[in-house]
Amino acid sequence: MDYLFLFILSINIISGILLLPYPLNIFLLAISSHKWKDPQVTEYYEESEFPSVTIQLPVFNESRVIQHTLLNISKLIYPRNKLHIQILDDSTDQTSTIMEAEVSSLKKKGLNCEIIRRSNREGYKAGALANGLKHGTSEFVAIFDADFIVNPHFLERCIHYFKNNDHIGAVQTRWAHSNLNYSLFTRSMSIGLDGHFLVEKIGRKKRNAFITFNGTGGIWRRSAIEESGGWSSTTLAEDLDLAYRTQMNGYEIIYLRDITSLQEIPPTIRCWIIQQSRWAKGFSQNLRKNFILFWKNARGKSRIQGTIHFTQYFVPVFIIINTSTSSVLLYFPQFKGEMFFIFGLLFSIAAIFGVLAYIFAILRAKRPVTNIILILLFLFWGAGLIVRMGLGALNGLWRKGGEFVKTPKFGLSDNYKSSSIIIREKIPLDKIFIAEIVYIGIIWLGMMKALELGISYLSQVAFYLFLLFSMINLVISEILHAMSTHKEY
Repeated sequence: MDYLFLFILSINIISGILLLPYPLNIFLLAISSHKWKDPQVTEYYEESEFPSVTIQLPVFNESRVIQHTLLNISKLIYPRNKLHIQILDDSTDQTSTIMEAEVSSLKKKGLNCEIIRRSNREGYKAGALANGLKHGTSEFVAIFDADFIVNPHFLERCIHYFKNNDHIGAVQTRWAHSNLNYSLFTRSMSIGLDGHFLVEKIGRKKRNAFITFNGTGGIWRRSAIEESGGWSSTTLAEDLDLAYRTQMNGYEIIYLRDITSLQEIPPTIRCWIIQQSRWAKGFSQNLRKNFILFWKNARGKSRIQGTIHFTQYFVPVFIIINTSTSSVLLYFPQFKGEMFFIFGLLFSIAAIFGVLAYIFAILRAKRPVTNIILILLFLFWGAGLIVRMGLGALNGLWRKGGEFVKTPKFGLSDNYKSSSIIIREKIPLDKIFIAEIVYIGIIWLGMMKALELGISYLSQVAFYLFLLFSMINLVISEILHAMSTHKEY
Protein backbone atom coordinates (compact mmCIF):
# COMPACT_ATOMS: atom_id res chain seq x y z
CA MET A 1 0.00 0.00 0.00
CA ASP A 2 2.90 2.39 0.78
CA TYR A 3 4.30 1.90 -2.74
CA LEU A 4 0.92 2.66 -4.29
CA PHE A 5 0.58 5.74 -2.10
CA LEU A 6 4.04 7.00 -3.06
CA PHE A 7 3.35 6.34 -6.75
CA ILE A 8 0.09 8.33 -6.71
CA LEU A 9 1.71 11.07 -4.62
CA SER A 10 4.58 11.34 -7.10
CA ILE A 11 2.18 11.71 -10.02
CA ASN A 12 0.26 14.33 -8.08
CA ILE A 13 3.40 16.37 -7.32
CA ILE A 14 4.75 16.14 -10.87
CA SER A 15 1.45 17.20 -12.43
CA GLY A 16 1.25 20.12 -9.99
CA ILE A 17 4.76 21.27 -10.84
CA LEU A 18 4.03 21.02 -14.57
CA LEU A 19 0.96 23.24 -14.15
CA LEU A 20 2.72 26.17 -12.52
CA PRO A 21 4.71 27.61 -15.47
CA TYR A 22 1.64 28.36 -17.62
CA PRO A 23 -0.12 31.04 -15.53
CA LEU A 24 3.25 32.45 -14.51
CA ASN A 25 4.32 32.69 -18.14
CA ILE A 26 1.21 34.52 -19.30
CA PHE A 27 1.85 37.07 -16.56
CA LEU A 28 5.45 37.39 -17.78
CA LEU A 29 4.13 37.98 -21.31
CA ALA A 30 1.71 40.60 -19.97
CA ILE A 31 4.61 42.49 -18.39
CA SER A 32 6.74 42.09 -21.51
CA SER A 33 3.96 43.44 -23.72
CA HIS A 34 3.69 46.71 -21.78
CA LYS A 35 3.98 49.84 -23.96
CA TRP A 36 3.86 47.85 -27.18
CA LYS A 37 3.90 49.82 -30.41
CA ASP A 38 3.25 48.26 -33.79
CA PRO A 39 6.35 48.13 -36.01
CA GLN A 40 6.65 51.04 -38.41
CA VAL A 41 6.65 50.74 -42.19
CA THR A 42 10.16 51.47 -43.50
CA GLU A 43 9.29 51.97 -47.16
CA TYR A 44 6.05 52.52 -49.06
CA TYR A 45 4.99 51.21 -52.47
CA GLU A 46 4.22 53.88 -55.01
CA GLU A 47 0.66 53.68 -56.31
CA SER A 48 1.90 52.40 -59.67
CA GLU A 49 3.95 49.57 -58.12
CA PHE A 50 1.47 47.96 -55.74
CA PRO A 51 2.02 44.16 -55.91
CA SER A 52 -0.69 41.73 -56.93
CA VAL A 53 -2.74 40.22 -54.10
CA THR A 54 -5.06 37.22 -54.07
CA ILE A 55 -7.73 37.13 -51.38
CA GLN A 56 -8.62 33.57 -50.41
CA LEU A 57 -11.95 32.98 -48.72
CA PRO A 58 -12.35 29.30 -47.72
CA VAL A 59 -16.07 28.52 -47.41
CA PHE A 60 -18.02 25.48 -46.22
CA ASN A 61 -21.77 25.88 -45.66
CA GLU A 62 -21.71 29.51 -44.53
CA SER A 63 -25.10 30.68 -45.81
CA ARG A 64 -25.69 32.93 -42.79
CA VAL A 65 -22.57 35.05 -43.25
CA ILE A 66 -21.16 34.77 -46.77
CA GLN A 67 -23.17 37.57 -48.37
CA HIS A 68 -22.14 40.10 -45.74
CA THR A 69 -18.50 38.99 -45.90
CA LEU A 70 -18.30 39.35 -49.68
CA LEU A 71 -19.89 42.78 -49.46
CA ASN A 72 -17.19 43.88 -47.03
CA ILE A 73 -14.38 42.42 -49.13
CA SER A 74 -15.64 44.44 -52.08
CA LYS A 75 -14.97 47.60 -50.01
CA LEU A 76 -11.25 46.90 -49.68
CA ILE A 77 -9.17 49.88 -50.72
CA TYR A 78 -6.67 48.55 -53.25
CA PRO A 79 -6.09 48.90 -57.03
CA ARG A 80 -8.72 46.72 -58.70
CA ASN A 81 -6.31 45.57 -61.41
CA LYS A 82 -3.99 44.14 -58.72
CA LEU A 83 -6.69 42.33 -56.76
CA HIS A 84 -7.89 38.75 -57.30
CA ILE A 85 -10.62 37.26 -55.10
CA GLN A 86 -10.86 33.47 -54.75
CA ILE A 87 -13.89 31.94 -53.05
CA LEU A 88 -12.80 28.41 -52.20
CA ASP A 89 -16.21 26.79 -52.02
CA ASP A 90 -16.58 23.31 -50.54
CA SER A 91 -20.22 23.88 -49.60
CA THR A 92 -22.96 21.28 -49.83
CA ASP A 93 -25.92 23.55 -49.01
CA GLN A 94 -27.55 26.73 -50.33
CA THR A 95 -24.36 28.74 -49.71
CA SER A 96 -23.22 28.09 -53.28
CA THR A 97 -26.42 29.55 -54.72
CA ILE A 98 -26.10 32.67 -52.56
CA MET A 99 -22.51 33.11 -53.65
CA GLU A 100 -23.28 32.82 -57.35
CA ALA A 101 -25.57 35.84 -57.20
CA GLU A 102 -23.18 37.84 -55.04
CA VAL A 103 -20.13 37.10 -57.22
CA SER A 104 -22.06 38.17 -60.30
CA SER A 105 -22.73 41.50 -58.56
CA LEU A 106 -19.06 41.89 -57.60
CA LYS A 107 -17.92 41.28 -61.16
CA LYS A 108 -20.23 44.06 -62.36
CA LYS A 109 -18.38 46.35 -59.93
CA GLY A 110 -15.11 45.54 -61.69
CA LEU A 111 -13.74 43.00 -59.23
CA ASN A 112 -11.75 40.00 -60.46
CA CYS A 113 -13.67 37.40 -58.50
CA GLU A 114 -13.97 33.63 -59.05
CA ILE A 115 -15.47 30.63 -57.30
CA ILE A 116 -13.21 27.58 -57.12
CA ARG A 117 -14.85 24.26 -56.32
CA ARG A 118 -13.42 20.79 -55.75
CA SER A 119 -14.87 17.35 -56.23
CA ASN A 120 -14.25 16.54 -52.55
CA ARG A 121 -13.06 18.17 -49.31
CA GLU A 122 -9.67 16.47 -49.25
CA GLY A 123 -7.45 18.25 -46.77
CA TYR A 124 -10.39 20.41 -45.61
CA LYS A 125 -9.35 24.06 -45.12
CA ALA A 126 -5.65 23.41 -45.76
CA GLY A 127 -6.54 21.50 -48.92
CA ALA A 128 -8.77 24.32 -50.14
CA LEU A 129 -6.06 26.93 -49.56
CA ALA A 130 -3.43 24.81 -51.32
CA ASN A 131 -5.78 24.22 -54.26
CA GLY A 132 -6.45 27.94 -54.51
CA LEU A 133 -2.74 28.70 -54.83
CA LYS A 134 -2.67 26.56 -57.97
CA HIS A 135 -5.23 28.84 -59.59
CA GLY A 136 -3.41 32.13 -59.03
CA THR A 137 -0.05 33.79 -59.51
CA SER A 138 -0.25 36.77 -57.17
CA GLU A 139 2.85 37.64 -55.17
CA PHE A 140 0.85 37.91 -51.95
CA VAL A 141 -2.13 36.03 -50.52
CA ALA A 142 -4.56 37.42 -47.93
CA ILE A 143 -6.76 34.93 -46.07
CA PHE A 144 -10.09 35.57 -44.36
CA ASP A 145 -12.59 33.20 -42.77
CA ALA A 146 -16.16 33.40 -44.01
CA ASP A 147 -17.42 35.31 -40.95
CA PHE A 148 -14.79 38.06 -41.10
CA ILE A 149 -15.89 41.68 -41.47
CA VAL A 150 -12.73 42.89 -43.16
CA ASN A 151 -11.25 46.29 -42.38
CA PRO A 152 -11.41 48.28 -45.66
CA HIS A 153 -7.87 49.59 -45.02
CA PHE A 154 -6.42 46.13 -44.36
CA LEU A 155 -4.46 45.74 -47.60
CA GLU A 156 -3.33 49.33 -48.05
CA ARG A 157 -1.92 49.35 -44.50
CA CYS A 158 -0.42 45.84 -44.38
CA ILE A 159 1.14 45.48 -47.83
CA HIS A 160 3.86 48.09 -47.29
CA TYR A 161 5.56 45.98 -44.61
CA PHE A 162 6.75 43.66 -47.38
CA LYS A 163 8.42 46.43 -49.41
CA ASN A 164 12.15 45.55 -49.68
CA ASN A 165 11.79 43.24 -46.66
CA ASP A 166 12.25 39.81 -48.18
CA HIS A 167 12.64 38.26 -44.71
CA ILE A 168 9.00 39.02 -43.83
CA GLY A 169 6.84 36.02 -44.64
CA ALA A 170 3.50 37.15 -43.28
CA VAL A 171 1.62 39.92 -41.50
CA GLN A 172 -1.01 38.99 -38.91
CA THR A 173 -3.60 41.47 -37.62
CA ARG A 174 -5.74 41.44 -34.49
CA TRP A 175 -9.23 40.01 -34.21
CA ALA A 176 -11.94 42.26 -32.81
CA HIS A 177 -15.46 41.00 -32.11
CA SER A 178 -18.64 41.57 -34.09
CA ASN A 179 -20.87 40.12 -31.36
CA LEU A 180 -19.01 41.07 -28.18
CA ASN A 181 -22.18 42.28 -26.45
CA TYR A 182 -24.49 39.64 -27.91
CA SER A 183 -24.72 37.86 -24.54
CA LEU A 184 -23.03 37.43 -21.19
CA PHE A 185 -21.39 34.31 -22.59
CA THR A 186 -19.76 36.10 -25.55
CA ARG A 187 -18.57 38.97 -23.34
CA SER A 188 -16.97 36.47 -20.97
CA MET A 189 -15.38 34.18 -23.53
CA SER A 190 -13.96 37.10 -25.52
CA ILE A 191 -11.51 37.56 -22.65
CA GLY A 192 -9.59 34.49 -23.81
CA LEU A 193 -9.25 35.86 -27.34
CA ASP A 194 -8.24 39.30 -26.06
CA GLY A 195 -5.69 37.63 -23.81
CA HIS A 196 -4.18 35.94 -26.85
CA PHE A 197 -4.05 39.01 -29.10
CA LEU A 198 -3.29 41.70 -26.51
CA VAL A 199 -1.02 39.78 -24.13
CA GLU A 200 0.38 36.49 -25.46
CA LYS A 201 1.06 37.48 -29.04
CA ILE A 202 2.61 40.83 -28.18
CA GLY A 203 4.62 39.32 -25.33
CA ARG A 204 6.06 36.62 -27.58
CA LYS A 205 7.04 39.21 -30.20
CA LYS A 206 8.71 41.36 -27.52
CA ARG A 207 10.71 38.31 -26.42
CA ASN A 208 11.68 37.42 -30.01
CA ALA A 209 9.75 34.15 -29.85
CA PHE A 210 7.81 32.45 -32.64
CA ILE A 211 4.17 33.39 -33.07
CA THR A 212 1.36 31.72 -34.95
CA PHE A 213 -0.67 32.78 -37.93
CA ASN A 214 -4.27 32.72 -36.71
CA GLY A 215 -5.82 31.24 -39.84
CA THR A 216 -7.51 34.48 -40.87
CA GLY A 217 -6.91 38.23 -40.88
CA GLY A 218 -3.42 37.95 -42.33
CA ILE A 219 -1.47 38.30 -45.55
CA TRP A 220 1.26 35.94 -46.77
CA ARG A 221 4.14 36.18 -49.16
CA ARG A 222 3.44 33.37 -51.62
CA SER A 223 7.10 32.38 -51.85
CA ALA A 224 7.26 32.00 -48.04
CA ILE A 225 4.40 29.50 -48.19
CA GLU A 226 5.94 27.54 -51.05
CA GLU A 227 9.51 27.51 -49.69
CA SER A 228 8.26 26.30 -46.29
CA GLY A 229 6.44 23.29 -47.70
CA GLY A 230 3.00 24.76 -48.34
CA TRP A 231 -0.28 24.10 -46.59
CA SER A 232 -0.55 20.71 -44.90
CA SER A 233 -3.60 18.84 -43.61
CA THR A 234 -1.54 16.54 -41.35
CA THR A 235 -2.67 18.70 -38.41
CA LEU A 236 -5.98 20.37 -37.57
CA ALA A 237 -4.07 23.57 -36.78
CA GLU A 238 -2.71 24.11 -40.29
CA ASP A 239 -2.12 27.79 -39.50
CA LEU A 240 0.18 27.03 -36.54
CA ASP A 241 1.95 24.38 -38.60
CA LEU A 242 2.76 26.68 -41.52
CA ALA A 243 3.65 29.60 -39.25
CA TYR A 244 6.26 27.60 -37.33
CA ARG A 245 7.70 25.99 -40.46
CA THR A 246 7.96 29.42 -42.08
CA GLN A 247 9.75 30.95 -39.09
CA MET A 248 12.09 27.96 -38.86
CA ASN A 249 12.83 28.63 -42.51
CA GLY A 250 14.13 32.09 -41.62
CA TYR A 251 11.06 34.24 -42.27
CA GLU A 252 9.52 36.66 -39.79
CA ILE A 253 5.80 37.10 -39.07
CA ILE A 254 4.84 40.69 -38.29
CA TYR A 255 2.03 41.29 -35.79
CA LEU A 256 -0.11 44.44 -35.94
CA ARG A 257 -2.27 45.10 -32.91
CA ASP A 258 -3.78 48.33 -34.19
CA ILE A 259 -5.28 46.92 -37.41
CA THR A 260 -8.42 44.95 -36.59
CA SER A 261 -11.16 43.10 -38.40
CA LEU A 262 -14.32 41.78 -36.79
CA GLN A 263 -15.00 38.10 -36.23
CA GLU A 264 -17.81 36.24 -34.52
CA ILE A 265 -17.22 34.85 -31.03
CA PRO A 266 -18.69 31.33 -30.73
CA PRO A 267 -22.04 32.19 -29.09
CA THR A 268 -22.81 28.92 -27.26
CA ILE A 269 -20.96 26.36 -25.19
CA ARG A 270 -21.50 23.81 -27.97
CA CYS A 271 -19.82 26.07 -30.54
CA TRP A 272 -16.98 26.69 -28.11
CA ILE A 273 -16.54 22.93 -27.64
CA ILE A 274 -16.17 22.44 -31.41
CA GLN A 275 -13.57 25.20 -31.71
CA GLN A 276 -11.51 24.34 -28.64
CA SER A 277 -11.56 20.58 -29.29
CA ARG A 278 -10.16 21.17 -32.78
CA TRP A 279 -7.51 23.56 -31.51
CA ALA A 280 -6.47 21.18 -28.72
CA LYS A 281 -5.99 18.30 -31.12
CA GLY A 282 -4.30 20.52 -33.72
CA PHE A 283 -1.79 21.92 -31.24
CA SER A 284 -0.70 18.48 -30.02
CA GLN A 285 -0.45 17.27 -33.63
CA ASN A 286 1.93 20.15 -34.22
CA LEU A 287 3.87 19.17 -31.11
CA ARG A 288 4.30 15.71 -32.59
CA LYS A 289 5.19 17.00 -36.05
CA ASN A 290 7.34 20.07 -35.45
CA PHE A 291 8.68 20.12 -31.90
CA ILE A 292 12.02 18.35 -32.44
CA LEU A 293 12.75 20.38 -35.56
CA PHE A 294 11.75 23.53 -33.68
CA TRP A 295 14.23 22.81 -30.89
CA LYS A 296 16.98 22.33 -33.43
CA ASN A 297 16.23 25.71 -35.02
CA ALA A 298 15.22 27.89 -32.06
CA ARG A 299 17.48 29.36 -29.39
CA GLY A 300 17.24 30.42 -25.73
CA LYS A 301 14.01 32.18 -24.69
CA SER A 302 12.43 31.28 -28.01
CA ARG A 303 12.72 27.59 -27.11
CA ILE A 304 11.03 28.11 -23.75
CA GLN A 305 8.19 30.15 -25.22
CA GLY A 306 7.73 27.70 -28.10
CA THR A 307 7.56 24.77 -25.70
CA ILE A 308 4.87 26.45 -23.60
CA HIS A 309 3.04 27.49 -26.77
CA PHE A 310 3.04 23.98 -28.28
CA THR A 311 1.98 22.30 -25.02
CA GLN A 312 -0.61 24.81 -23.73
CA TYR A 313 -3.50 22.43 -24.38
CA PHE A 314 -1.92 19.89 -22.04
CA VAL A 315 -2.83 22.13 -19.10
CA PRO A 316 -6.26 20.39 -18.93
CA VAL A 317 -4.45 17.02 -18.86
CA PHE A 318 -2.32 18.15 -15.93
CA ILE A 319 -5.40 19.50 -14.10
CA ILE A 320 -7.29 16.22 -14.58
CA ILE A 321 -4.33 14.18 -13.33
CA ASN A 322 -3.67 16.48 -10.38
CA THR A 323 -7.28 16.71 -9.19
CA SER A 324 -7.96 12.99 -9.70
CA THR A 325 -4.86 11.91 -7.78
CA SER A 326 -5.65 14.47 -5.06
CA SER A 327 -9.09 12.88 -4.63
CA VAL A 328 -7.53 9.43 -4.31
CA LEU A 329 -4.82 10.60 -1.90
CA LEU A 330 -7.42 11.93 0.52
CA TYR A 331 -8.56 8.36 1.15
CA PHE A 332 -5.09 7.19 2.26
CA PRO A 333 -4.72 7.40 6.05
CA GLN A 334 -1.00 8.23 5.77
CA PHE A 335 -1.65 11.34 3.65
CA LYS A 336 -0.85 14.62 5.39
CA GLY A 337 -2.94 17.64 4.53
CA GLU A 338 0.01 20.03 4.89
CA MET A 339 1.05 19.15 1.34
CA PHE A 340 -2.29 20.38 0.01
CA PHE A 341 -1.73 23.61 1.88
CA ILE A 342 1.68 24.13 0.23
CA PHE A 343 0.39 23.33 -3.25
CA GLY A 344 -2.76 25.34 -2.62
CA LEU A 345 -0.62 28.35 -1.79
CA LEU A 346 1.52 27.89 -4.93
CA PHE A 347 -1.54 27.41 -7.14
CA SER A 348 -3.22 30.46 -5.63
CA ILE A 349 -0.19 32.63 -6.36
CA ALA A 350 0.05 31.27 -9.92
CA ALA A 351 -3.69 31.74 -10.46
CA ILE A 352 -3.47 35.36 -9.29
CA PHE A 353 -0.70 36.02 -11.81
CA GLY A 354 -2.81 34.44 -14.56
CA VAL A 355 -5.86 36.51 -13.65
CA LEU A 356 -3.74 39.68 -13.63
CA ALA A 357 -2.68 38.93 -17.21
CA TYR A 358 -6.34 38.80 -18.29
CA ILE A 359 -7.02 42.03 -16.41
CA PHE A 360 -4.28 43.63 -18.52
CA ALA A 361 -6.01 42.27 -21.65
CA ILE A 362 -9.36 43.77 -20.62
CA LEU A 363 -7.80 47.16 -19.94
CA ARG A 364 -5.83 47.11 -23.20
CA ALA A 365 -9.01 46.29 -25.10
CA LYS A 366 -10.43 49.48 -23.51
CA ARG A 367 -13.37 47.65 -22.05
CA PRO A 368 -15.13 48.84 -18.87
CA VAL A 369 -13.20 48.04 -15.69
CA THR A 370 -16.31 46.26 -14.41
CA ASN A 371 -15.66 43.56 -17.05
CA ILE A 372 -12.90 42.26 -14.80
CA ILE A 373 -15.56 40.33 -12.90
CA LEU A 374 -16.28 38.41 -16.13
CA ILE A 375 -12.90 36.67 -15.77
CA LEU A 376 -14.59 34.38 -13.22
CA LEU A 377 -17.23 33.41 -15.79
CA PHE A 378 -14.55 32.92 -18.46
CA LEU A 379 -12.69 30.55 -16.12
CA PHE A 380 -15.96 28.85 -15.09
CA TRP A 381 -17.10 28.08 -18.63
CA GLY A 382 -13.56 27.24 -19.71
CA ALA A 383 -13.03 24.80 -16.83
CA GLY A 384 -15.99 22.76 -18.00
CA LEU A 385 -14.11 21.93 -21.21
CA ILE A 386 -11.02 20.41 -19.59
CA VAL A 387 -11.98 16.77 -20.24
CA ARG A 388 -12.71 17.40 -23.92
CA MET A 389 -9.62 19.54 -24.43
CA GLY A 390 -7.44 17.12 -22.49
CA LEU A 391 -8.60 14.08 -24.45
CA GLY A 392 -8.32 16.09 -27.68
CA ALA A 393 -4.72 16.96 -26.88
CA LEU A 394 -3.87 13.34 -26.10
CA ASN A 395 -5.63 12.15 -29.26
CA GLY A 396 -3.54 14.49 -31.38
CA LEU A 397 -0.32 12.95 -30.10
CA TRP A 398 -0.90 9.65 -31.88
CA ARG A 399 -3.34 10.51 -34.66
CA LYS A 400 -2.52 12.99 -37.40
CA GLY A 401 -5.07 14.85 -39.50
CA GLY A 402 -8.74 14.11 -39.02
CA GLU A 403 -11.97 15.83 -39.94
CA PHE A 404 -11.85 19.61 -39.77
CA VAL A 405 -15.12 20.38 -37.98
CA LYS A 406 -15.74 24.07 -38.55
CA THR A 407 -17.03 26.34 -35.83
CA PRO A 408 -20.66 27.25 -36.69
CA LYS A 409 -21.20 30.91 -37.60
CA PHE A 410 -24.52 32.73 -37.42
CA GLY A 411 -23.89 36.29 -38.59
CA LEU A 412 -24.45 37.67 -35.10
CA SER A 413 -23.71 41.22 -34.00
CA ASP A 414 -24.16 43.42 -30.97
CA ASN A 415 -27.46 44.56 -32.45
CA TYR A 416 -29.01 41.14 -31.82
CA LYS A 417 -30.35 40.20 -28.44
CA SER A 418 -29.39 36.77 -27.18
CA SER A 419 -33.00 35.58 -27.45
CA SER A 420 -33.46 36.70 -31.05
CA ILE A 421 -31.86 33.66 -32.73
CA ILE A 422 -32.51 30.07 -31.75
CA ILE A 423 -29.26 28.13 -31.87
CA ARG A 424 -30.04 24.50 -31.26
CA GLU A 425 -28.90 21.27 -32.75
CA LYS A 426 -29.59 17.65 -31.87
CA ILE A 427 -26.20 16.18 -31.07
CA PRO A 428 -25.92 12.62 -29.73
CA LEU A 429 -23.92 12.05 -26.58
CA ASP A 430 -20.49 10.57 -27.27
CA LYS A 431 -17.79 8.61 -25.42
CA ILE A 432 -16.26 11.78 -24.04
CA PHE A 433 -19.55 12.47 -22.26
CA ILE A 434 -19.00 9.25 -20.29
CA ALA A 435 -15.47 10.40 -19.39
CA GLU A 436 -16.93 13.69 -18.17
CA ILE A 437 -19.41 11.85 -15.93
CA VAL A 438 -16.59 9.72 -14.50
CA TYR A 439 -14.52 12.83 -13.80
CA ILE A 440 -17.48 14.50 -12.07
CA GLY A 441 -17.73 11.41 -9.88
CA ILE A 442 -14.04 11.60 -8.96
CA ILE A 443 -14.31 15.29 -8.10
CA TRP A 444 -17.43 14.63 -6.03
CA LEU A 445 -15.73 11.89 -3.99
CA GLY A 446 -12.70 14.11 -3.39
CA MET A 447 -14.86 17.01 -2.27
CA MET A 448 -16.92 14.89 0.13
CA LYS A 449 -13.77 13.43 1.71
CA ALA A 450 -12.20 16.87 2.04
CA LEU A 451 -15.36 18.10 3.80
CA GLU A 452 -15.14 15.16 6.16
CA LEU A 453 -11.51 15.92 7.01
CA GLY A 454 -12.30 19.37 8.39
CA ILE A 455 -11.74 23.09 8.05
CA SER A 456 -8.07 22.86 6.99
CA TYR A 457 -9.27 21.43 3.66
CA LEU A 458 -11.71 24.23 2.85
CA SER A 459 -9.55 25.65 0.06
CA GLN A 460 -9.49 22.21 -1.55
CA VAL A 461 -13.27 21.99 -1.17
CA ALA A 462 -13.71 25.37 -2.85
CA PHE A 463 -11.55 24.32 -5.80
CA TYR A 464 -13.43 21.01 -6.17
CA LEU A 465 -16.76 22.85 -5.96
CA PHE A 466 -15.76 25.26 -8.73
CA LEU A 467 -14.73 22.37 -11.01
CA LEU A 468 -17.81 20.38 -10.11
CA PHE A 469 -20.25 23.15 -10.99
CA SER A 470 -18.44 24.00 -14.24
CA MET A 471 -18.47 20.34 -15.33
CA ILE A 472 -22.12 19.86 -14.38
CA ASN A 473 -23.02 23.02 -16.31
CA LEU A 474 -21.34 21.59 -19.41
CA VAL A 475 -22.94 18.15 -19.04
CA ILE A 476 -26.41 19.68 -18.69
CA SER A 477 -25.77 21.67 -21.87
CA GLU A 478 -24.75 18.49 -23.69
CA ILE A 479 -27.84 16.64 -22.49
CA LEU A 480 -30.08 19.49 -23.70
CA HIS A 481 -28.39 19.37 -27.12
CA ALA A 482 -28.99 15.62 -27.26
CA MET A 483 -32.66 16.07 -26.42
CA SER A 484 -33.27 18.99 -28.80
CA THR A 485 -35.73 18.49 -31.65
CA HIS A 486 -34.58 21.59 -33.56
CA LYS A 487 -31.85 21.52 -36.15
CA GLU A 488 -29.23 24.24 -36.03
CA TYR A 489 -28.53 24.69 -39.72
